[in-house]
Amino acid sequence: MDLIFSAFATLEGHRESAHPNQGRAVYDRGLVVALASARACNPGCRVALVTNAPVPEPYAGQLAAAGVEVLRCPFDSFRFPADLPWSLAFYKLCALRWVLAHTGCDRCLMLDADTYTQRPLDDLWREADQAVLLYQVEHPASQPMAAAISRRADALDPAGAPHCLTHYGGELVAGRADRLRAFADRCAAVYGEMTAAGVLPEEGDEAILAIAAWRSALAGEPVRSANAYLARYWLGARFYFVSTGYCLTPLCVLHLPGQAKNRQLLLLYRYYTRRGHFPPDRTVWRWCGLPAARPPLLTTLFVRLRARLPF
Repeated sequence: MDLIFSAFATLEGHRESAHPNQGRAVYDRGLVVALASARACNPGCRVALVTNAPVPEPYAGQLAAAGVEVLRCPFDSFRFPADLPWSLAFYKLCALRWVLAHTGCDRCLMLDADTYTQRPLDDLWREADQAVLLYQVEHPASQPMAAAISRRADALDPAGAPHCLTHYGGELVAGRADRLRAFADRCAAVYGEMTAAGVLPEEGDEAILAIAAWRSALAGEPVRSANAYLARYWLGARFYFVSTGYCLTPLCVLHLPGQAKNRQLLLLYRYYTRRGHFPPDRTVWRWCGLPAARPPLLTTLFVRLRARLPF
């Protein structure tokens, strides 16, 4: 059986991100959207929320109505100080190891709570048989977060510094169960080394994932980019970063972080809970303000005319 799950933990005083906590309701709404949409597009898959705490109503009933299971997993590993940015995000790695040990799944996909699945994941499952799949963030080596992750690797292995790691995000982790167990063990080893050395990954679980992926590649254990199946779509007024892959690839999963949690994901939640299904793709794309998947007409005509002029 193929398992799709999202992980969410709550602990007093712990931080959701590098910014002030937004509160549980924001994540509960997102989890309903993430898991109900994944279930709707992949009815043959087992879909679950892995959490360390009871799910409040009305969200528990909405998840149950969508066919989503709730699995209780303690937050007993990958624990960093509560005031560390993203201290709650490390629960995803704890949940991944627990799922692989307790569910008997053949293949597994972990998705963030701020995702929306719009296509079946058949191709992803085929590729997940060949390698661990992670989302490769479009960051050059000098980008501050990517550079900071590389410095964490330097701190754990000074003899090999300077490292230059590929930045992998934590919004998607997928693979065959046996491959993921080996990868999760590497993540646990990185966590143990960080704890022993006093290295605090302020970049969240992505630091551990990136170092584990780098070590897996060195060991001949394949890790592949999952960018054919998922992309981050930053929809803020100050930082708007999108592509037309949402319909031209087309992507299976839209990751909608940041301000989209209280905007686009809120609209999707309201629509789904009132109607029992999600809106048409074009409605979702319009709510997200995604660019048209065609070149602008006037600019294209102008360039073609200019190109025909003699030198």
